[in-house]
Order: sequence, then C-alpha cells, then structure tokens
Amino acid sequence: MSIKNVYEIFDEFKEAKNRSERIDVLRRNNTPALRNVLIGTFHPGIKYTIKNIPEYRSEEVPPGMSYNNISDALSRIYLFVEGNPRVPEKLTDKRKEELLIQILESLEERESQVFAGILKKNQNIPYLTHNIISEAMPGILPKPPLSQGE
Repeated sequence: MSIKNVYEIFDEFKEAKNRSERIDVLRRNNTPALRNVLIGTFHPGIKYTIKNIPEYRSEEVPPGMSYNNISDALSRIYLFVEGNPRVPEKLTDKRKEELLIQILESLEERESQVFAGILKKNQNIPYLTHNIISEAMPGILPKPPLSQGE
C-alpha cells in the first residue's frame, strides 16, 4: 500500500457518495500527515497569526518532485500559531509572511493549497466537518461545546 498525498485523500473523500464512505476514506488513510492537517484545520483551540495568504508563485512539478512535502512543512506551522512559545519574540509579521511564501513555494501546488487551508481554517471540502472527523478518528479533536439549550 502506498501512502497518498493529503490532497489525494481529499479527492477520494469528495468522490465518496455518502457519510459511511467518507468515514471509511478517512479511516483507511489515517496517516500522521492527514491527522496533522485535520487537527490544524479543525481544532478550535488553534489560532493562526496569518490572516491572509500572501501571493506566491507555484511551479508545476510532477507529484513527489517538489523541494518540500506537506509533512516537512507541517513541522514549521508552529511559526504561525498564536501564542506559541517556540516562536522567537523578534520574529516580525513581515518575516512570518516571507517564511510562509517560502514554504508555499517549496510545495507542490495542491499541497500549498492544503497548507493554506490549514491557516485559513477551511479546506473547502464539502462534508469535511468536525463531526465526521471525530467519528472517523475518535479523540483527535476536542468535543465541540454544547450550545445553550442542549
């Protein structure tokens, strides 16, 4: 079995015809990269300092031939997390934006879109919700707070 890119898993998720098939797609592809993307995107306690994705150039490269991959890029996402103690105090917003552009330009175009989706807290995938992720992968996301009246 080969490990798929996160965007390939998302493509398969979009093609699934019902909730059961969507859950199966997530369970069959439960890789560290997918879990980290889902946590980064859907965890309500994770907030990012980047409010807008800067313009960047993406090169058309065959899958697997880019300078970087999503797993390695995710190891630097802490630089954009609000209040992360690992972020150097003197790291300015301008420098963070420059670093983000470098990361995005080092990835395949579709991986760049996934990385940007994390920072936007939205992957733009129909039916990919906190609830379906929690059902497919119990425990990776905190339970959402109950709304009043429940």
